[in-house]
Amino acid sequence: MKRQLVCLVMALCTTALSAQYLDFPELVKPEENVKCEIFIQKEGRGRAQQGMEIHGRYLFSLEDGGHVNIYDFKKHDGKVIGGFQLASSRPDNHANNAEFGIEKKKGASFPLIYISNGKVGSEIEWLCYVESITKKKDVWSSEIAQTIHMDGSNWESKGYTAIFGAPSWLVDRERKFLWVFSAIKRTVKSVTTDPSENKYIATKFRIPSLKEGKDVYLTVDDILDQVIFPFDIWFTQAGCVVDGKIFYGYGVGKQDDSRPSAIRVYDTDKREITARYNIQEQVIWEIEDIRVKKGWMYVNTNNNPKKTKELPVIYKVSLPEGWKLNRK
Repeated sequence: MKRQLVCLVMALCTTALSAQYLDFPELVKPEENVKCEIFIQKEGRGRAQQGMEIHGRYLFSLEDGGHVNIYDFKKHDGKVIGGFQLASSRPDNHANNAEFGIEKKKGASFPLIYISNGKVGSEIEWLCYVESITKKKDVWSSEIAQTIHMDGSNWESKGYTAIFGAPSWLVDRERKFLWVFSAIKRTVKSVTTDPSENKYIATKFRIPSLKEGKDVYLTVDDILDQVIFPFDIWFTQAGCVVDGKIFYGYGVGKQDDSRPSAIRVYDTDKREITARYNIQEQVIWEIEDIRVKKGWMYVNTNNNPKKTKELPVIYKVSLPEGWKLNRK
């Protein structure tokens, strides 16, 4: 595929394609004029692609198990310029999401990075590893600066909706809050047999300071707010939050048309879905994570090396039409 291939997505006009998405006519209509292009084809894959984060010229691409490959965001030539193992690396750390925070540990090269596991049933499913990355010349390393433990029990006792698990930890750097995104039930058809019984849940917490210690426990008493959103798409992946707006990816691409590629933008102020992307024909690989930077969404994807010789792709996707949203 050509790097600068640009896809202009008009209306999803075929019945066959439309049928892959849940029909909620009362929700905002899907975006129609979406610009989508391949930004990077990544060399150096070791395992399945998962979370992604960007800081300055560095793009951090996480793999299942906790290895990190680093690419040059400015050159976006796909060549690996560095790498390291997360301090939390282990076989059941899915490394599903990575989020830079607002605090930096003394001596570190980057702000703290918040690692979501995302593996349902793992003994570390409810933990968030807060790591500190250091770069000395060409040597990269990471250490665990803090571990956040979330207690998901007894939420109903205070009037909140409980989540099934697999919390995705999202840092709102603009407003300085920590959001956890999940759902009432696991978002696969074997569990959510009736979509009307499920909802997506965003729960707001403070960002714990390093001064609070190596281990921080968040309970129902630490919840600052909770927003419930409609369940209109299958198979959660990961995303980010920018100034109160959650950008979240779904689906597995052309591996399975019943779980198509999609992006949703949730506004925690308006408490509603404010943008919907149904992009199965444009983002053909499994969406893994999303970052917003300089007026674009950068969408990390994963493909199966046993089924294709194509390198894993990061797409560059336009923001909703008329939006002016920037994260440096």
